[in-house]
Amino acid sequence: MINLIENNIRLEEPKIKTFAVQLKRSFVITKKDLKIYYNKPPVIIQGILFPIILFVALTVGRNVELVYAISGLMAMITFLTSTSIGPIVFPWETMRRTFERLITCPISIKTILLGSVWSTFIYGIIFSSLPLIFGMIFLPAELSVNLIIVIIGMIVAGLAFACFSLILSVPSTDTPGNTMVFTVLIKFPLVFMSPLFMPIILSPIAYISPLTYFVDIVNTGLGDSSAFGSLGLLIDIGVLLAFGLGFLFLAFLLHSKTLERRFRD
Repeated sequence: MINLIENNIRLEEPKIKTFAVQLKRSFVITKKDLKIYYNKPPVIIQGILFPIILFVALTVGRNVELVYAISGLMAMITFLTSTSIGPIVFPWETMRRTFERLITCPISIKTILLGSVWSTFIYGIIFSSLPLIFGMIFLPAELSVNLIIVIIGMIVAGLAFACFSLILSVPSTDTPGNTMVFTVLIKFPLVFMSPLFMPIILSPIAYISPLTYFVDIVNTGLGDSSAFGSLGLLIDIGVLLAFGLGFLFLAFLLHSKTLERRFRD
């Protein structure tokens, strides 16, 4: 019995070591993605310019409460920036003929995908912190701000949206412009069906959008009450984690099926 337990421990150690090595290599992919893609036109357009344009278009001429303005802007920026790098990495690498060299390295496709998750997550967190800083400066003194709640929401939502971005890069195209068209068709309906700049209860269809739950977390952190009652924060975080894990496993499955097609195309 003791020998059996010892053998199982020996088998588990290489698995843990392999996981740690692959995780470390995924951060190398992250560094590469951030260095190469942070200033590419598709990333700047969808991650920075679109949130500003949409914010102006959706708030000018409307009497929007400051809490909802800040949460809506944070949701847009977090979602659009956290899904800006992931969709263009695979088509760009395929177009440059560097994806073949990358895939022959001692890393798995899952490691490459995790690297894209970390890079687009970091990119999103950096830019989504800007409206939070702006809000803390101009938010009325009578409204209390719970930074811990807001930061936790940013982290969980950023990871969920980054995992979602992997699905947008599944089509085996070598043209980043094709991916941009596809991402616009998927991402912007989610933005417009979400309760941005308004109470969540005014938009019943919004419950199918992951942005809704991030908006609710930020609203709660900025002193508003949760739309889901006393357990609202737990519901919000649980739903976002479920979305994120679902997106990640679906991306692993879909990319493993389309990987060979990239080389044939």
